[in-house]
Amino acid sequence: MTLELVCMISLLVITATQVVLVGWFAWICRRGAGQPPADARCLSPARVILCLRGSDPFLGDTIRAAVAQDHPEYELRVVVDSRDDPAWAEVEAALATVTPRCRVVVEPLEQRPATSSLKCASLLQGLCGAEHDTAMVALLDADVVPAPTWLRTLGTVLDAEGCGVATGNRWYAPPDRELGSWARAGWNAGALVQMVCFGIPWGGTLAVRSSLLESAGLRVKWAAAFCEDTLLSAALAGTGWHVRFVPSLIAVNRESVTLAALLPWITRQLLTARLYHPAWPVVALFGLSAPLAVMATALAIGLALARGDAAAAAVLGGCLIVFLASLPTLFLWIERVVMQTVGARRGTAAPPLADAVRGTFSAQAIYGSAILRALALTSTQWRGVTYDIGGPFDIRLVADAAAPSTAPPAPQHSL
Repeated sequence: MTLELVCMISLLVITATQVVLVGWFAWICRRGAGQPPADARCLSPARVILCLRGSDPFLGDTIRAAVAQDHPEYELRVVVDSRDDPAWAEVEAALATVTPRCRVVVEPLEQRPATSSLKCASLLQGLCGAEHDTAMVALLDADVVPAPTWLRTLGTVLDAEGCGVATGNRWYAPPDRELGSWARAGWNAGALVQMVCFGIPWGGTLAVRSSLLESAGLRVKWAAAFCEDTLLSAALAGTGWHVRFVPSLIAVNRESVTLAALLPWITRQLLTARLYHPAWPVVALFGLSAPLAVMATALAIGLALARGDAAAAAVLGGCLIVFLASLPTLFLWIERVVMQTVGARRGTAAPPLADAVRGTFSAQAIYGSAILRALALTSTQWRGVTYDIGGPFDIRLVADAAAPSTAPPAPQHSL
């Protein structure tokens, strides 16, 4: 089989696969739109856990929304990295402006184990006693501002037969024209589709039955893990419980990010999939196939022109144009599906075509490099903390940049 034929088939197969996946995602979202109305009685009492390290742009809004849920019986546990952390003052300031509808506990992280991420350590502290006095535990990230029905919706979905974990996801709607922001939006659009289609949970909006903390061994896993969410699919395998995606709980994020900060962030997202999700080989293969196909096609066009075969070069160029045109087209399709679910009450305008093109092309340029980095990664930094990665449950905290009197740097996304 000639190089030209391989390139043409590869580009068309990749494009067709992407169309099928986005169509599948759209179908899941339409099916999820018919879920029953949120019921305050479902899986009550509940506990909401928010783990913080460093400041986030909308942390005050997150706190105020978290204590204003229309759920009859719940508690908010906020675990902050330390009292010196800038998040501590922001939480106190936000709570001083509202009258909480729930019990609120704000506490510093007490133990900093060297055998897991500090996020998992904070989560385990927030979970103390949860299986005895709650029916469900909900996890919330600082880049999510939950609607008043957020907790009720999670409880209603989780109450369905066989559902052990209910999860939302995120959509980036950049507030500016920063290339990094649009590249993240373009990458995340594809990641959102894959996470929904492959059943990868997202910890920013997630609820789990309290009974599964012990029966599914979640506490034991989190005590030695790097992240709290991606491992849940494998942890539930064989238990009879499953993960369910809730389209109405897609969180619209309007934060900005620089291009320089984006590659490490994407790499870390992919690292969690490599460590904990059985679909990782498919994710990695699919992510590498597109940039390889584009480079191979560009080479094939050059070779065709060099030997004077204008017809072959034209056909290859046509296939390449179809593939490249599909990227912003699919992005806008995904955006429309998301906005049909949450946009009417979030007031997010459709992205300009030029930004969609910039974002998707930039994301493709970064994606292959991020996958290769994630495949080879044995050490990573997360909010000023350096971890050695020996395996899924072989995590070593080796350095922490935040001394007790030194605040960690302000991040672009939640812990």
